[in-house]
Amino acid sequence: MDASSSMCEVIERWARLEEKVRIKGAFLLWSMWGERNNKVFNDKTTPHQVLLSRVARYVDEQGKYAQTIYMRKPSEPAGSSKRWCVPPDGLYKINVDVSLAVEGWIGLGVIARNHEGGVLFTTTRRVRAHWTPEIAEAKAIEWGVRLGRRFGLQDIILESDCQSVINRLSKNAIYLSDLDNVLTNILVSCASFSSFHWSHVKRDGNFVVHHLAKLIPFGVEQIWENHYPSEVAPYVLMTICPLSNATLSVSP
Repeated sequence: MDASSSMCEVIERWARLEEKVRIKGAFLLWSMWGERNNKVFNDKTTPHQVLLSRVARYVDEQGKYAQTIYMRKPSEPAGSSKRWCVPPDGLYKINVDVSLAVEGWIGLGVIARNHEGGVLFTTTRRVRAHWTPEIAEAKAIEWGVRLGRRFGLQDIILESDCQSVINRLSKNAIYLSDLDNVLTNILVSCASFSSFHWSHVKRDGNFVVHHLAKLIPFGVEQIWENHYPSEVAPYVLMTICPLSNATLSVSP
């Protein structure tokens, strides 16, 4: 770098370097900063060769950590469907959606169903926030994943009508935006399931949770276990009426 270059310009030029070089550079800068503080506050120094070995170890451990967190191989979601379909036997499908109809309030809706179309739980939540639509959709997905863990489900298909977020999650594509902080939390949580699959459905196939997200709960959050509120009963029945063996129950 020349004297007229700013540090921001230097880091911007890193985009032209290979990924491995960028990772090593980031760890080297971090180690240099730590070494500087160690000298200033403790009057101690570390031999350069030891620092370089430490950087190499950090890089190696970072790769192993990423493999542990993102252990599931990236995969493309199945082709988008126009209607809701039951999951295969042994799997549970969790559908999520958001409502941005009221300024300053975000409505979240989640429904989980089995291979017969039977409802395991439905839930609605209301959050005071000013999120972008993508972050709101990701928050709904994150909440759906947490509810799946809370109810002890192990083999999951999570379905949303937000294709951009589903594609990012399917590819484990994480960067450095506010949205990526939410996506990282989702991917970390997914590692605790036996199997996890992403699915994109078009809006017409996600209308049950679309209406759930518009419901105003008693308080902040409301959960119905093994049934669903009467307000969305017609929409649930519309999606599973062809299933003669589906077990249905509607809340009073």
